[in-house]
Amino acid sequence: MPWYSPPSRREISLALFSITIFTLFYNLETSFSHFGFSQEEVAVASQVGGTNSTPGSWRDHWETEIYGDWTWEEQQVAKNAQRNRVKEAKSGASVSLRPQLFGTVGVNDGFVDWGDEIPTTSLIEHVPGYSIMDNVFMLNGTVFIVTDDPLFPPLGSIASSSQNPHELPEASDWQILSSNQAREMLGKYGGLIHGVSWLVTEASPSNYTLFSLWRTYSSLNASISGSETITLPPPRRIFYPNILPFTGERPEVNGPIILRHRSPSGFHPFHPKAAFPTLGLMYKEDWEDYAFMHVPFVMRRLVVADQGAARRSRGDVPSFAIPLVELEASKQWWEPIRLNMARFLNLVDQAPKQSQRSETKMVITYLSRQDAATGPKLRNSDHKALVKELNNLGNGYTVYIIPSEAPWTQRMSAIAQSTTLIGVHGEHLADSVYMVPSSHSSLMEIFPEGIFTRDAEISMTALGISYFAWWKAQQHGNNDLPPVIPPTESQNNDISIDASALVNAVRRIS
Repeated sequence: MPWYSPPSRREISLALFSITIFTLFYNLETSFSHFGFSQEEVAVASQVGGTNSTPGSWRDHWETEIYGDWTWEEQQVAKNAQRNRVKEAKSGASVSLRPQLFGTVGVNDGFVDWGDEIPTTSLIEHVPGYSIMDNVFMLNGTVFIVTDDPLFPPLGSIASSSQNPHELPEASDWQILSSNQAREMLGKYGGLIHGVSWLVTEASPSNYTLFSLWRTYSSLNASISGSETITLPPPRRIFYPNILPFTGERPEVNGPIILRHRSPSGFHPFHPKAAFPTLGLMYKEDWEDYAFMHVPFVMRRLVVADQGAARRSRGDVPSFAIPLVELEASKQWWEPIRLNMARFLNLVDQAPKQSQRSETKMVITYLSRQDAATGPKLRNSDHKALVKELNNLGNGYTVYIIPSEAPWTQRMSAIAQSTTLIGVHGEHLADSVYMVPSSHSSLMEIFPEGIFTRDAEISMTALGISYFAWWKAQQHGNNDLPPVIPPTESQNNDISIDASALVNAVRRIS
C-alpha cells in the first residue's frame, strides 16, 4: 500500500511509545537496575513470566521438536554473572579466589591475576599419604603449598621423593612457602586448573588406587548415598607425574611403527571410563607440559595419594588402606561408583533371578588364573576339581568361570553380578570392590599354606562384605585371620585347595 503523506504527530508518538515499552520490558532486570531498584526487588519483578517455555497446551508439534519440553529460568546465566560482579565489587577483589570451580567454567576463566593477594593453600582433609587441599600451585614441575599456618602438616606426611618413594620429598618435588615467599617466587598471575584434580605420585601404583582416592575424596561428604545423584563434584583429571603413557623406548618419528604397551596405572584402562566417566588421565609428558610453560598454575582442589608417605606412617596395614581405616565415610561411600560400573554394563535394572531354593539366585564367580603366564595359580588338579564342584551346585546358583585373559566386559559383568567371588590371592582381586553388596556377599581368597596378605580383606571390610582366607581345607574368617606373611615367587605356583570344603562353605553362606 503506497504511503501518500508523512506520519502524523500522533502516529510518531505511538511508535516511540511502543519502542520504549518494548525496550524496557524486553530486559526487565537491567531496566529496573538502571532506575536504582535493589537486587531483591528485581528478583521479585522477574518472577513475572518466569520461564521461556510455552505452556504445554499451546505448543504445536514443531515447537516441541525444536525446543523440547524442558523449562529454564529466564536469563539465569546473566543473573549469575551479574550476582558474581556485585559480590566482587563489594569485596573489592577483581577475581574470586575461592574454590567455586565446581560450577560452570567459561573459555576466559583459564588465568587469574591475583596481584599481591596470592591465594593460600587450605588443608581440607589429611591422613598420612592422603590429603585434600585447595589452591595448590605447580611451577616448573614443583608443587608448592602456600601457607602461613605453623600447624600445617609436614611435607613428609603428604608426599615423597620422585626418585625414591621411601625418602622425603626434595625441593624440586614439593615446597612449602609463606605468603611473602610465594609473592616473590610465584609472581602476580598464573593459570587456573579448575575442578577437582587427583595426583598419584607413585611410579607403580596399587591396583586399589582409584578405590583409595575415592575413599579419601568421599570423606568430604559422609552423607553420600547410593542414589543416582552424587553430591560431590566429580574429579576432572588424575595426574601421574612419574609414569610415562607407554612402556619401552620411544620410536623415532620417521621410523617403523612399533606397538607399545600402556604403562601400568593401577587399573585396567577401561575402568575410569566406566566408573569415573569425567576423569581424564594425564601422564608424565602432560605434567612436563605444565612445567615447560614456566608459569605458575593453581590447582583449585587437589587430592593427593602418596604411598611412600603412607608407608612411613604405619606398617600394620597396606599403604593404600590408610584412608580406609583412618577417614570417616558413609556406609554407602562406594555405592555411587559401583553403580556407575553396573550402569555401564547395563546391569542396574536387571531383576534378581528367582530360584526354588532361596529368594534370589546366588551368583558365584571363580576368577581363574590357570591361563596366566605368570603369577599365582592353583594346582591343575585342584583347579579342575573346583570347577567341577562349582558346576554341580545346582539350579539355585549361577556360576561363572572367568579366565584371566577374558575380555574386560565379560570379566566385569560377572563380578558386578556376583554375590560370592573366588580366586587365588593377588592384586587381580581388586576388582572385587565392584561385586554386589548384600548380607550374602563374600570374597574367598585362596593362599598357599602359611601365607596371608590383608589387601583384599581390608577392602571388603570397608564395604561391609564378608571375607574368608583359605589354606587348603582351612577357612579363616574376619575374627580369626592369620598373621601377615607375604608370599615369595616360588610359593605362587601349584597352590592347593580342598574344592569340596570350599564349595560346602559357599552353600552355607548362601
